[in-house]
Amino acid sequence: MNKPLSLSRAAPSLRGADLPLLLSLNVLLEECNVTRAAARLHVSQPALSAQLSRLRQLFGDPLLVPAESGRGLAPSPFALKLHRRLQPALAGLNAAVRFDSDDFDPDSATRTFNVVANNTGAAVILPGLARRMQALGNKGLRLTLSAPDGSDLASRLEKGEVDLCFSTACLLPSGLFSRELMTTPYVMVQRRDHARGKAPVTLEEYCTLDHVNVARDSSLHGFMDEQLYRLGHSRHTMMAVRDFSAVVAIVGQSDLVCTVPAFIAPYDHPCVEVVELAFPFLTYTLCMAWHPSSDGDPGLLWLRTQMQEVMAGSPRAWEKQRGG
Repeated sequence: MNKPLSLSRAAPSLRGADLPLLLSLNVLLEECNVTRAAARLHVSQPALSAQLSRLRQLFGDPLLVPAESGRGLAPSPFALKLHRRLQPALAGLNAAVRFDSDDFDPDSATRTFNVVANNTGAAVILPGLARRMQALGNKGLRLTLSAPDGSDLASRLEKGEVDLCFSTACLLPSGLFSRELMTTPYVMVQRRDHARGKAPVTLEEYCTLDHVNVARDSSLHGFMDEQLYRLGHSRHTMMAVRDFSAVVAIVGQSDLVCTVPAFIAPYDHPCVEVVELAFPFLTYTLCMAWHPSSDGDPGLLWLRTQMQEVMAGSPRAWEKQRGG
């Protein structure tokens, strides 16, 4: 029987020829699968297996071991610690050789930015950004939008498949750089001439109403219910939807109500009214996030600056309504 590799080890002595192995190790630890890692690295599986053997010898650790589930591989405790230290080092090296302070000119650059945002963030941010991009007159500068997927968002940001993510702070993956773009209160949307009137809604009244919940997974139990639970209350949710696009139509033709961040509330819609919550409630914070490896990318620095300026100059309907 083979003797297991010892977890006690001396600091490895890296040679120049060993440095490419660290790139392979990073991908191996991301994929936990030799076949997939070999495909990403554009090498054969036997060649990558040989590199893994060299890495095990170099660090005196198995690095990847059979998963307890019996399917696939899992990183060893040492490998997890090593990976956390290896990622920023490789990111810094990548930034050092990939970017130059003068290699992005928004007036002439050819580049497609890939952004992840839900419908709420997109509706607030993209119109102002579209005006700015069109004003440049540069046909080579473009942007794509995709829906968020929390299961692999951090990995897509790290790989450069996604440039920026817009989300509430509580839903952002760990390990990202982020900046707060906007913080707003929550308000309640109801049909015009609702039987309850236009007065701010109290906590007791709020809990007697029938609600529409907005959640990415269309769950009937969401963020609002967690906050109410902390206040010792609960509400009845009759309907759940994935985003805010259908809220006005639903609320405008029923007695259901929906709680939304004030910055997307339909204040000027003829079929609905917006009322304040007359009880303490957490605010909604919209954040912009990116991977540390792209922090020095001048193109993304330009894009992040545009986003911040768009938000700083955006109309604040809820502030006007409240006399702000």
